[in-house]
Amino acid sequence: MADRGSSIKEEPLLRRTRFAIPPGARGKEKMASRDVKITKKVANLRIHVERANNRLKMFQMLKETLPITLLPTIDDSINVIAALCTLLPPLVFSE
Repeated sequence: MADRGSSIKEEPLLRRTRFAIPPGARGKEKMASRDVKITKKVANLRIHVERANNRLKMFQMLKETLPITLLPTIDDSINVIAALCTLLPPLVFSE
């Protein structure tokens, strides 16, 4: 996800991913219905990303400034925390 006006264009292509960027409405009186649908979809995605981020923040370790001595192990620590988050109930319920 990226905000409007994001200057990073090549990075997602190199990683074979897509950016979810809402269309801009600047200079227009009214957005096209297609753009409104895309904006709503991106807003819903943003909510789920924020919920996932909040799950990571539940862990006390990530609530404080980490000492520099943890730098060599921080990637492994975050991977373990993320793995533990996957054991929680799903964020999105499919019908």
